[in-house]
Amino acid sequence: MQDPAKEIEDVVRGLVEKPTLERQAAVLRKYFTEDVEFTHFHINTTGGVKDLISIYQMAELIVNYQSVEFQKIVYDKRANAITLRMTVYIRPLGILPLTNLKFLTLLELEDHKIEGGRTVKKIKVQRDFFQRSPLWSNVPLFGPIYASDRIRTLIGTLMATTFDILKQGFDVISSIYSGKRPLKTY
Repeated sequence: MQDPAKEIEDVVRGLVEKPTLERQAAVLRKYFTEDVEFTHFHINTTGGVKDLISIYQMAELIVNYQSVEFQKIVYDKRANAITLRMTVYIRPLGILPLTNLKFLTLLELEDHKIEGGRTVKKIKVQRDFFQRSPLWSNVPLFGPIYASDRIRTLIGTLMATTFDILKQGFDVISSIYSGKRPLKTY
């Protein structure tokens, strides 16, 4: 890539927007280093672009990539890295309902000389960080509940309130037996 900030969307689309296996392999060979490292929620590999091609193609056959939406892209020229917040839409096994995977990807870049003496940036390391477990998110009935921010916020609030009530009760009981006033909570 000569201009990573502008080109990265097309690179990602080539990998996860209804790709063919041939297109995925071509994108990976062109934009990733031979010794690329890949870190993912379920697997890691340091086997280079050959292994990464196999992983992406296996994933395509299982999750059936449909499209991608980018929420935010940040290119840090000094760090030679790109961060992408995105949602990838999938149709697992080609027959299950359309669902999505929300995650943050960090791409560490490396400068490479190509024919004509030009320098381009290739992806040296890809690190995927999921907001939710991809497996749990796609379990029928449970998945939508697990993936719901509102329900997760409600559960978090209930847990915090329950703990606060229990703590206050413990403080009262403790003060009765120790003769000290209960601690004030804020």
